[in-house]
Amino acid sequence: MGHLKKAALSLLAASTILGACSQEVEEEATDSEDSSEEKVEKQEYLQTFEGNLGHVHGLGHMEEGFAFAAHTGIKIYQDGEWKEAVDHPHDYMGFQVREDGFLSSGHPVPSSDLQNPLGLQKGKVSEESLESLAFVGESDFHVMGAGFANESVYVFNEQPNSQLDQGFYRSTDLGATWESILAEGIEGGVFQMAVHPTNGDTVAIATDSGVFLSENGGQSFERISESGQAGGLYFTEDELFYGLYNGEATMTSYLIGESGTSDVPLPDLTEDAVMYFTEKENQMAIYTFNGSAYISEDGGENWEKVVEKGETVS
Repeated sequence: MGHLKKAALSLLAASTILGACSQEVEEEATDSEDSSEEKVEKQEYLQTFEGNLGHVHGLGHMEEGFAFAAHTGIKIYQDGEWKEAVDHPHDYMGFQVREDGFLSSGHPVPSSDLQNPLGLQKGKVSEESLESLAFVGESDFHVMGAGFANESVYVFNEQPNSQLDQGFYRSTDLGATWESILAEGIEGGVFQMAVHPTNGDTVAIATDSGVFLSENGGQSFERISESGQAGGLYFTEDELFYGLYNGEATMTSYLIGESGTSDVPLPDLTEDAVMYFTEKENQMAIYTFNGSAYISEDGGENWEKVVEKGETVS
C-alpha cells in the first residue's frame, strides 16, 4: 500500500510539473503572439529612413504607404515621412505588391543566409521570413508582373534555368508550374510587365517601343500606345495606366475594353519620364528614370517631390 501511495504521489507530482510546464509554454506562446501583434500594431518593423535609395526596381501601395523597392531594401513613404522595412534590406527586383504582401526576385544582402539570386519569393514587410516559391539560387527576374488578387505571375526569363529557357513564361499558381507563352506582337526591348488585379489573363508589357496589351494570357499582344519608351504600368479594375516618353513625358489612363484614353497630369519632368507609377484612392506616386519621386494627394493635380536624384527630400 505504501508503494502504491508513493507511486500515486509521484504521478501527481509529475502531472503537476507537466501541467505547469504546459501552462508556461502556452503563456510563452501567448506572450509571443501578443508581442508579434503589438509589433505589427505599432509598426515596429519600420524605422525612420533618410538618404539615398540607389536604383529602384518597383513601386506599389501597401497598408503602410507607398513602397519603393530600392537597392538597399524596401523604403516606404508614409504620411509625409520616409521609413524603411527593418527586415527587408535586400536588393529586390521585379517587385510586385499583392493583397497579401509582395512578390519579388533579386539579390540578398551579403550578410543574409538566403541563396543568391533569390528566384521568386513571397513576403510581407511586417515579417522577417520569406517564402521561396521557385528558382531559388537560379534566377533573378528583372521583368516580372503579378496579379494583386490572383495567382498569375508573368516573367521574361533572360537566362535559362533548370526548367525555363530564355523567353516569356506564365504561372497561374504563384510559381508552382510554368508554361511558355508566345507573346506575339511585342516590339522592342522588354522593360516592364503588369498584370490585371483580378483577371490573370490580362497583362501589359512596356518596351522601348511602346505599350502592348494582351487579354488572352500573353499569347498575343496589341499595341495601345504611340511609339516611345514606355513605363509606369499599373492596372486598376477598369484602367491601365502607362507612361511614355517620345521627346516629352506623358501619363495616360487607358480604359480596358473601351480603348478610350485620358491624360494624367504630371509634374514638370524636363528630359525625364515616368518609370514606375501606382495609385490608391486618388493618391498617386511616381518614380522617374532620372531618380526622382513625386507624391500627389489629388489625382495628379498637384505633386510634391520626395526624392531627387535618388536622395530623399525632407
